Amino acid sequence: MPANTDFFQALEGRIAPYDLLTHSFYRAWTAGELTSDDLREYAAEYWHHVSAFPTYLSALHSRLEDTELRRTVLRNLVDEEGIDSPDRKPHSELWMDFANGMGASDDAVRLRELQPETKALIGTFFRLIQQENAAVGLAALYAYESRVPAIAKQKAAGLCDHYKADAKTRRYFTVHETADVYHAEVWKQAIAKELERDPASADRALDAAETAAKALWEALDGVERLRMQRLAN
Repeated sequence: MPANTDFFQALEGRIAPYDLLTHSFYRAWTAGELTSDDLREYAAEYWHHVSAFPTYLSALHSRLEDTELRRTVLRNLVDEEGIDSPDRKPHSELWMDFANGMGASDDAVRLRELQPETKALIGTFFRLIQQENAAVGLAALYAYESRVPAIAKQKAAGLCDHYKADAKTRRYFTVHETADVYHAEVWKQAIAKELERDPASADRALDAAETAAKALWEALDGVERLRMQRLAN
C-alpha cells in the first residue's frame, strides 16, 4: 500500500546515517587494516549482543496475543537457536566459532567485562521489544536484520582475503549473507500488518528503528575506542 511505501522510505532515511559499513572499524576490516587482536576483541564483545538476540525474540513472543505474528516470531526464534534441525548450531555458537578462530576462548568471551556501549545496545533492544505496541519492537528488529546481509558479506570476504580465516571461522557470516534477507522481509511484512491495524503507531516505529540503528553504531564506537587505545600503547 502507498502508506506503507512511504513508511519504509521514511524508515530507510532514518537509519541511513548509521550505515555500519561506513563506520571506521568496518572500513578498516574491509581494507585488511585490523590486527588479530582487534578481531578477537570485537568478536568477544559483540558475541553478547548475538547471544542476547534470541532473548529479544523470546521477550516479544511471550507477550503477544495468540495470532500469526506470535508464531512468526517463534519461527525466527527457532531459527536463531538452531533447533529446527539436528545438524544446525545456534547462531550464538556460530559466532563463538568466529571468536575461537580469532584466538578467544569460550570463557574469555562469556566472562568479558562489556563496554558501556554494548550494555546500552542490549538494554536498548530489550526496552524497545517490551513496548506495548508490537510495531516498535518489530521496527528495531528490522533496523538490525535488514543490514546484516550486506555487512556479513563484507566481513566474510575480509576474513578470507586478509585474515585467511577458515570456513568454520567465517560460517556465521556466510550463513547471514542469506538468512537475514529472509528475516528482514518477515519483519517488514509484520510491520506493514501492524501499521494497517494501528496507523498511529508509525511515528513510534520510526523512532524505534532510528534508536536501534544508533545503538548499533555506538556499540561499534566502543569497539573502535578500544582499538585506538591499543594503537596508542
